[in-house]
Amino acid sequence: GSGTIFTLTLPLTLAISDGMVVNVGDQTLVVPLANVVESLRPEPHEVQGLGANRCMINVRGRFIPVIPLSASVGAIGAATHPQDGVLIVVETESAGRAALLVDAICDQRQVVIKSLDTHYRSVEGVAGATILGDGRVALIVDVDSLVSRSLASAQAASGPLAEAA
Repeated sequence: GSGTIFTLTLPLTLAISDGMVVNVGDQTLVVPLANVVESLRPEPHEVQGLGANRCMINVRGRFIPVIPLSASVGAIGAATHPQDGVLIVVETESAGRAALLVDAICDQRQVVIKSLDTHYRSVEGVAGATILGDGRVALIVDVDSLVSRSLASAQAASGPLAEAA
């Protein structure tokens, strides 16, 4: 006359996306493959400094900005120079192409996207989260938002003279 009841609630739909699992310092992130154009390890002559804290990379005759993902996610111990890591060239709808600096590419897999809005709150630059096979939680990068925000803050930091040029 006694027992245990288990209730299992499954969502009607799951958002599944292909992603590239990357390490950035002490963080594990997922970059959606829909945004990825290519990945590369730059040669020193391909990277050009721009001001005090910015750099550009020459990819087949086209200069694109390098955005360290560590600055956007607050990662500790990440590569700070493009030659020390891997660049992932991404295409965005609003800002064009950019190169995301990561420490290493770990894997490429399909991930189930869990929204942060329903369980926490909206976080700029983050599209959601996923649970990896080993139980760790990885944030899914919102590439469009992150690149737009990084380029806008870099342009604001360079001052009004750079905007007029």
